[in-house]
Amino acid sequence: MHSDTVRITDLFNRYSNVKAALSGHIHLTDRVDYNSVSYFCNGAVSGAWWFGKYRHTAAGYAVVDLFADGSVENRYVNYV
Repeated sequence: MHSDTVRITDLFNRYSNVKAALSGHIHLTDRVDYNSVSYFCNGAVSGAWWFGKYRHTAAGYAVVDLFADGSVENRYVNYV
């Protein structure tokens, strides 16, 4: 989540080799595909984990695979 989304997307649009943007902190999982860029937001291993899932997102981490052809795969792994 950014307050400067327009600036970020404009920057990414200038470079055709940008295929993915990774973020976190909000403890939720989300994927948005926009203008040939995949935006991945992944959950968190910590941050009130002792209370259970946060808005249906279990504690976890992302495994991101980047391939020579420019494709990307993002997989979320539950920690507990």
